[in-house]
Amino acid sequence: MAQDGAPQGQPGPLRWLRQARSAAENLASDGLRSFHHAVGEVDIQGVDGALKEAAEAALATRPNFAYTQRDIRNDVERLFEMGYFSSCQPKAEDTRDGVRITFVVQPNPEIKGIVVSGANALPVKVLQDAFAGQYGRTLNFTDFSRAIQVINRWYENRGLFGQVADVEMVRGVAELRIAEVAVGKVGLRFLKAGSGEPVRGRTRPEIIMRHVTTKPGQIYSLQQARRDIDSVYSMGLYDDVSMVPTTTEANGPGAPQVDLTLNVVERRSGGLTAGGGISASGGDGGGNPGFIGNLAYSQRNLMGLNQKLTASVELGQSDVLCRLNHTDPWVWGDPHRTSRTVTLQNTRTSAAALLGRSRADLEDAAQERQRGGGGAPHHRDLIIARALCGVEWSRPIREGWTAGAGATLSRVRCLDDAGVPCTRDQYMAPVTFSGTETDLQAVFKAQVAFSPVEGDAQLLASAEYAPPGPSEAWLNFWRMRVRGERQLPIGPCTLVLAGKGGTIKGDLPPYEAFPIGGTNSVRGYEEGGVGTGRQCLVGSAELRWPLLAPVAGCAFIDGGTDLGTGESVSGDPAGTRGKPGMGYGFGAGLRLDSPVGPLRLEYAFNDRGQSRFHFGVGSQM
Repeated sequence: MAQDGAPQGQPGPLRWLRQARSAAENLASDGLRSFHHAVGEVDIQGVDGALKEAAEAALATRPNFAYTQRDIRNDVERLFEMGYFSSCQPKAEDTRDGVRITFVVQPNPEIKGIVVSGANALPVKVLQDAFAGQYGRTLNFTDFSRAIQVINRWYENRGLFGQVADVEMVRGVAELRIAEVAVGKVGLRFLKAGSGEPVRGRTRPEIIMRHVTTKPGQIYSLQQARRDIDSVYSMGLYDDVSMVPTTTEANGPGAPQVDLTLNVVERRSGGLTAGGGISASGGDGGGNPGFIGNLAYSQRNLMGLNQKLTASVELGQSDVLCRLNHTDPWVWGDPHRTSRTVTLQNTRTSAAALLGRSRADLEDAAQERQRGGGGAPHHRDLIIARALCGVEWSRPIREGWTAGAGATLSRVRCLDDAGVPCTRDQYMAPVTFSGTETDLQAVFKAQVAFSPVEGDAQLLASAEYAPPGPSEAWLNFWRMRVRGERQLPIGPCTLVLAGKGGTIKGDLPPYEAFPIGGTNSVRGYEEGGVGTGRQCLVGSAELRWPLLAPVAGCAFIDGGTDLGTGESVSGDPAGTRGKPGMGYGFGAGLRLDSPVGPLRLEYAFNDRGQSRFHFGVGSQM
């Protein structure tokens, strides 16, 4: 890893080794340039004991054999490679029995201690582990150099700009000087797209810089810089984000420094949008998907604070949704990066999946129309009208995990096709729990979500509580929900396992029950066609394989059940409409990746021999 601004040069032990080895090149000064004689005796001077025995074992020169100058030089190299000697001088002396070769060596000093300077980021344990077993022993260049490499790798593996710059031995104490590149200044610069020229930015600098954890005086970390870039980019306001280091004038071998400049290219942050799409719940009793249109104004950088304001209207064949959202992704001054979302919403949605006509009644009405009649006049299409306001807070609690809490206040009414409030459906079953035209509820919610960086798993669990109010119109219940997904690669294919479940205890009007069946539940059934229960459990297994990018194919099997709780829902809407309470479906389809999520076209069969097309946007669960 290149470390700009970090001091260069070999560590001290390597320098000593090079200098010591140069002695082996000076054999000519001892008159051995043309040396080629029989050796009568080989000796090592300057060391004794176990170290001398180890040195003798390392030599290839033996008595009663003839050797050349190159052979002697190779033995000098062998002694140096042991790492225990700071010098080695071979000497030749003629004797009656032949030439005596004496290797005069000087052992390294004993390591009495290690002193480190400049290591502000390096943990003491790393130093202790690197030099373990060397204290109180003769300095070994090889082991010492290996310990230095361990220290340098510690910096490199963590993306830190630091290394051992120099080593000196002073009376048996090894003095290590470590050079860590420190951060000088951290600046911000807005650039114009295309030309790269500096421009005036729309976002307040302090809003951007609070995402930057790299501070002046810290050791420069490449990994930390990358995390800062990702954090700024995640604001969703920029087309490009980069961090450029430059060497400062105060840079020197003792205290190297770099200044960092964060460059950002802003994108358009708001405007008016319009579009259309497909809703899983249609206008014909939930049997087929319906079409929707929407108009929205959004501003993702309100007053340069990265706050988001969205006002939207969505119209469907039977649905109307009006919503106003304000989100502060990082509440000012909060050290935990808590976000806050305030919502005002007024919706009118079809109750066909929960309170629609039974299949038998739909078939009778169709036959009546074929005979020229107008269908059964008492079959009313119910609409759930809900007005709510709420606030929700969320914050990351650890990598991949997010926790949230919030509260909502809502008013719910059921309307007939003429917009008149009603308390009973076409089967004279109650549609509100209070028995009046209006149900009220104040709901407090807590949730936790898990989504790892790899993106191959998801988990969401929530708990809600609606306390009793001052009148019978206020609902009182507990509700818990959980949803999870796991993706498993199988060669070029991907197996996706998903499931969700929930339970409600307390007051339960039919519009708050769990609908089972449909495009985002058990495919092969119409919306809510399996059941409507106080509890639910739905699972899916889907195999996906690539076709022509961005299109992929899939085959799936889904299953769901209300766990026998359909009758406990007020008015028993599932039993009244003849829903089985349990069912499964299977089929195949196509997926198209798009900016708004995967677009799905699927054809499925259910366990009753019925089949249907499904159009969907987003994940199946």
